[in-house]
Formats: sequence, C-alpha cells, structure tokens
Amino acid sequence: MSKSKSIYFPGLNGLRFFAALFVFFHHVEQHKFLTGLDNLWGVAIIDNLGHQARIIFFVLSGFLITYLFLKEKEKTGTINWWRFQTRRALRLWPVYYLMVLISFFVLPRFIHIEAFNSVLEENFWKEFSVYMVLFPNLARLLPPIMGAYQFWSVGVQEQFYWLWPVVILLFSKRMVLFLLVFIGLKLAGELFIYQLIEVTSGTSWQLRSEQALKMWQLLLFEQMAVGALGAYLVFHGKDKVLQIIYHPVTITLASTVFLVLLFQEYHFVGYPVIQGTIALILILNISLNSKFPIHLESKRFNYLGNLSFGMYAYHTASIAIVISVLLNHTSFVSTNPVLFNIALYGGSFLMTMIVSALSYKYLEGYFLDLKKKFRMVKHTDKGLGNDEINELESSKTKPQMA
Repeated sequence: MSKSKSIYFPGLNGLRFFAALFVFFHHVEQHKFLTGLDNLWGVAIIDNLGHQARIIFFVLSGFLITYLFLKEKEKTGTINWWRFQTRRALRLWPVYYLMVLISFFVLPRFIHIEAFNSVLEENFWKEFSVYMVLFPNLARLLPPIMGAYQFWSVGVQEQFYWLWPVVILLFSKRMVLFLLVFIGLKLAGELFIYQLIEVTSGTSWQLRSEQALKMWQLLLFEQMAVGALGAYLVFHGKDKVLQIIYHPVTITLASTVFLVLLFQEYHFVGYPVIQGTIALILILNISLNSKFPIHLESKRFNYLGNLSFGMYAYHTASIAIVISVLLNHTSFVSTNPVLFNIALYGGSFLMTMIVSALSYKYLEGYFLDLKKKFRMVKHTDKGLGNDEINELESSKTKPQMA
C-alpha cells in the first residue's frame, strides 16, 4: 500500500460496540449467578460471548497500536514513549480511577450483594493497591470487586502498552520473526508452568504454581501479537497474504469456526492464538474488504463505538445497582421471572448507555481534547473508533485493498 500520511479503518467502532454489548450480556448472567438467581451462567454460549468479545478487544489492541507505532516510526524515525503514555493516561485514567474509587468506597455502602460485600473488608487494601497501580489483573487471584472486576483486561492492555513501543522500535525490521518468537515463548512459558505444577504436586508450591499459571494465561499478549502481525501485513502492503485473508473460502472457514467456538468450550496450549487468528481475519475483512457482507460503518455505529469504553467501565456497576433494586421486590422476582429479566436487562443497559453518553460528553471529552496536544500523527476523529485502545491517527482516506 502507498505510504500516505494517514489511514482510515472503517467499521471498527461498530465492532467495538457489539463486543461491549456481548460483554454486557455475559456479566448480567454472571451477576444473576452471584446473587443466587436462576441464570444461564455456565452455558457455553453465554460464557463464550464475553470471551470472544475480549479476544476482539485484545486483537484490535495489537493491530491498531502496532500500526500507530509503525506509522510514527516512519514519520519521525523513532517512537516517543512518554508522549504515547501521556495520551493513554488522558484517555484511560479519568474513567478508570473514577470507577475504582466508586467501586471501593461508594457501591459497597449502598448495594449489598453477598458475593461481593462479604469478602471486601478482609482484602480491601490488597485489592485497592493493585487497582491503583494499574495491575487489576492480579486481583483475579482475589474475590471480585463489584463495579471494577472487569478492568483486569484493561490492566493487561496497559502492561502490553508499556512494553510494545520499545519492541516496535527495536524489532520493526524483523517484525514477523520477532512476533513468531514472541508468541512461541509465551506458549512455551505456559507449558513450563504446567510441568511445574506436576513437579510440585502435593507440596506447598502447587498452589503457587497454579496461581502463576492463571496469571500467565490471563496475560494474553499472544493475542495482541496476532493483531500486531495483521498491522504489519496492512502497513507493508503484503497483498498476496491479504488477498488470501479476503478470499471467500477463508471468510467462510473463519466465520464458521467463530460461530462453532461460541457453543463449545476448549482449553489447550495455543488455543488463544487460534482464537486471535480467527478474530484478526474477521477484523481485517470487516474493515478493509469491501466485498465482506457485514458493514459496520455509519454515524450511529461510530457514536456507539465512542461510548464503548464507557460501556465497558460502567456496565457492571449498572447491573449491580439494577439487580439490587429489583431484589428488594422479592415477589416480583419469584412471580414474574420474565418481567424481572426484561427489567434487569433493559434497566441495566439503559443506565449503562446514559452514564456512558454523559461521561463521554462531560468527562472524557475534556481529556480527549487535551490529548490532541500530544499526538504524533495528524488525524480526524472519525473512523477508527477504538477510543479505549485506539491511538491510531486516521483520515478520511481509505486504503485501496480488496
């Protein structure tokens, strides 16, 4: 592809909105489970809706952020780590720390869900500390915090972002080789920890080894590396490979596997890479293949995609508030389960969207304007719509791909 000043990836805002919506459904059923209500938690498709959405976020992270760094390096000859981290802080921190403070100091005082409240006091400062230093993924070893536990994936992304500018700066000329080695080392580390669990079986170190495995598996850098590989292909115009990705057979196969994985549970070393590859194929086709049947580019989807970070940040608190209100009407729960679920889903979604819209306009908007001062590549604000993870500077010029 020609090395124009900027590039525009259509449809990614709409994709982000639907991914956030899938996470919402996933967590509504989880909250019903935690409160002892009839629920679909544990049903494969409900569980996998959230997991597949998370995969989309991670692959998009790797794809967009790597493209940004390749673009910045092309333009300036280097990558300004500090400017990038400042932009990230201005985008992430206001909403993130607002919800962390609300989740620790406000929600427990007014909402009483035993699965959350009963364990908060004994772990309060330990959990609060890891959230404040942007390592909320470490809190997955502890009981969940109402309103904030979804931020584990944001923590993983942030840790990836601390590392990745340096990686691209050092290995941009041998990027494919590096990415393959990087993914291989990540999988090798998981195999090593499995062996460590076997060796330490029956000893005091077994639990620590199992905890290390859980943390290693949650550190899904390999899925972001798959996205980075996609960025390399697009940035350097590897048309022969891209045409294979855009081929109807590839699309049919990837779409079929994606749907099958919604109804099946698999766990084996390397499975996240397979999931990430399927997600990347669909992302590239949605954004760059004009013949792909799904089109997610519109003003409405762009707006909803801009709200997706707010949706992700606020939805669990909204669910907890609505479910707490409904549980105060026990007869309503027991005698009208259909109406209860309509009220729960509808009320939670409506609250999430209202709060997200207000947040985007009155809180996030201020910091987004401030963030523009630290950009390294010019863009218009339309189009890439990954405003949680997207730092890519876009224009109205769409690359001529498929």
